[in-house]
Amino acid sequence: MLTFDRILLASDFSASAEAALRYAAALAHQSRASLLVMHVIETRVAALPRWTDVFRSAEAFAEIEAADRAAVQRLLTHPALAGLTVETIVQHGNPCDCLVDMAPRVDLVVMGTSGQGTACGRSTGKVARQVAHASPVPVLLVPPGGGQVGLPELGGDRLPWQCLLLALHPTQYAPQAIALWQALASACGATRLVLQVIEPDKAASYPLAAGTGMHHNLDALKVVFAKRLVEVVPDDPTGPPLERLVLVGRAAEVIVQQIAERRVDLVVMSVHAYGVLRKFFTLSTVDAVLEQAPCPVLAVPFPDL
Repeated sequence: MLTFDRILLASDFSASAEAALRYAAALAHQSRASLLVMHVIETRVAALPRWTDVFRSAEAFAEIEAADRAAVQRLLTHPALAGLTVETIVQHGNPCDCLVDMAPRVDLVVMGTSGQGTACGRSTGKVARQVAHASPVPVLLVPPGGGQVGLPELGGDRLPWQCLLLALHPTQYAPQAIALWQALASACGATRLVLQVIEPDKAASYPLAAGTGMHHNLDALKVVFAKRLVEVVPDDPTGPPLERLVLVGRAAEVIVQQIAERRVDLVVMSVHAYGVLRKFFTLSTVDAVLEQAPCPVLAVPFPDL
């Protein structure tokens, strides 16, 4: 059962934001949550659409604000939002900072993987990555069109996800990631796939009993971690179908490969804040998956240490 009470939808009116709106609305309908639609007007001169606007910045920003506030009001008439309790907020500043500051007031942030900001921000989904790593609550990142599975029906509460992949580091993960993966799979009636990837060049850092000599024996490591995976995600005869995988390779590459082979509709991953990253399941893995995945990614923060 989904237990979201308040969902934050970040919108910059892009195609990716439109897809995020459809998912945010479906999740709000299903969990009976209220929806907070937030739009941030960038105040940097670099955000102005034309370089000549630098010489009339005050007037240009006033025009942008008037147009954006009107767009927010039009957004409220979207058919997907019918029947929901919806609030709106427009702020000025850095989009990432504003969204992260608002995040503690909600249970889930939903946003697009790419937007229509400056070229710097668009190139690799910079704002999406920053929010995913800095938010204290889970962040659902939706690609344009919703990814390979498409979008929820307008006004409905059924999510189109049929296969949910939980990507766990072999030694550390956010417990909330498992709980959300389980709840979403149950809500969708989707197949559950849990994956751990053993990276050979990092095997020596895995906490195993001293003297076992397993760090260089990948087959033995796979057996050990497969047993642990059963403990972390035990069988549930009443739940949706479950499959566990322990594979060897580069984490991001293996995850993206499994997304394609298994036709995964949603990936759930644990994320650290950028400032406390360590040498396991690092930003390079999460960000690489976010950049390459043809489906939404749910980034779940690790609990405070």
